[in-house]
Amino acid sequence: MRNQKGQGLTEYLILVAILAVASIGIVRVFGQTITSQFTNITYAIQGNSKQIKPTNIKVDSKLHSNKDLSNFFESAASKNKND
Repeated sequence: MRNQKGQGLTEYLILVAILAVASIGIVRVFGQTITSQFTNITYAIQGNSKQIKPTNIKVDSKLHSNKDLSNFFESAASKNKND
């Protein structure tokens, strides 16, 4: 019985971690648009007629490509040979 409780907790933690990573990606992609919309709402409440246009974000293929550890050390290694 004790192992089943631990298994449920582990599954729950894995789901929470997956949701956290997904929400970080969503905030990165849509963060600027959401910020500009909240700014427009704030200006409207204050009575200002100023409008901020949201920027169009182009999603790069690097954001949604399959990842693996084949090139992990390419970005981690120093580019400077003197280091």
